[in-house]
Amino acid sequence: MNKKVNIFKSRSILAGSLTLLVLLTCSYHFLIRVGFNQLGLIALTALIVLLSLAKEIKTFFLDSLEEPRKNFLTLCVLFFSFTGIIFNFENTMEIGSFVILFFSIYLLFKNQDNNLNNFIVNLTICSGVFMSIGVLIGLFESMLFSSKIFYHIFNNYPYIDQRFIYSGFGFNHNFSAYIIVVAQSFLFLSTSVFMKNLRMYLTVLFILALLITGAKIAVLFFSLAICNYFIKGIKLRKLLNIILVALYLFATHIVISFHDSYELGSIHYREILFSVGGIDFILNNYGYMKVYFFVELKDHFFLSFNLKEITQTVNMKPHSLIYSLIILGGLPLAFSVMVFLVKGIYKNLRLIQERYPNYYFCGLISIITETFLWDSNNSIFFWIIVLYAITISKNTYSSDNSPTISASDG
Repeated sequence: MNKKVNIFKSRSILAGSLTLLVLLTCSYHFLIRVGFNQLGLIALTALIVLLSLAKEIKTFFLDSLEEPRKNFLTLCVLFFSFTGIIFNFENTMEIGSFVILFFSIYLLFKNQDNNLNNFIVNLTICSGVFMSIGVLIGLFESMLFSSKIFYHIFNNYPYIDQRFIYSGFGFNHNFSAYIIVVAQSFLFLSTSVFMKNLRMYLTVLFILALLITGAKIAVLFFSLAICNYFIKGIKLRKLLNIILVALYLFATHIVISFHDSYELGSIHYREILFSVGGIDFILNNYGYMKVYFFVELKDHFFLSFNLKEITQTVNMKPHSLIYSLIILGGLPLAFSVMVFLVKGIYKNLRLIQERYPNYYFCGLISIITETFLWDSNNSIFFWIIVLYAITISKNTYSSDNSPTISASDG
């Protein structure tokens, strides 16, 4: 086991830039709302993180030259990302940020430095605390003020008509909820004595904040957590997990409503799929976007095209990791990333289920499921939780919380 060292002393530039990147990411949307756009600063900070890994980058490519099969999938992701830039230069910022985040986080976990891994885990937990505080501020703001800085009100929402959502420091409630879910997932993996002593208090904070946000992922995360905690039979638990994910994807794309009780064409009731008696099954905005972008991708032969142009046309991004990757780098990029993720996670899924905390498994499945509704390719928190899962080794997760990281490719 690595001797514990102060990361800020041993790798000060990397630790500092990584901390700044996470802080800017957490506060990015809020600062935009109050008039400060720090996108350039985020891009520069992410680049510094990557450059701080010069030694790891050199080792990666030298290993790849000696044994190409070892890092084949990662090399495919890098190659098709750069070809995406060549064929569609307008997507440079989007592809560049994706490549930097993906490759940087992968190298960080692949490095097998337990001190650095624990630093990232603790940084993620602190991000969850930051976002949770913002959500609580939003709750108090809604009770005492009408400024609507930390919360929003949605009208004509399916099933409940009016809905309060609490975004806190995030652009919206979903963004805040994603970070809180990832933070809770890592909470019981920290080797820090300080974090261990705060586990119960932070769990209460995260659960409370997640419930307050009103984000849809909270329903899936808590459903999976309850299922996996109480159901002991492995086969039954696996079946229920699949059913919960399937129901979640159905409910987040299709609205069921009585005929003539809604305004067809509005954001939550875009297009009727079919009707049974007096009950309509309607595509909501997520479902409609899937159909719309699929037609666009088919018309472009599933090759990359201008993301900014298409999103301006419909005033919305694809809300799908796969669709976003196809737009940015074509089907080859999307296929490479999907194979990398599926192969890597499938390899370690049983290990995670059997030896890792319930919260981590449920958080991982929730975040992966959410990629059907989230352009997660440029989210540092998405890559942290999935690449952590892909790079863990078969060495055990023990009660003293010291999981180790494998150097194998996804």
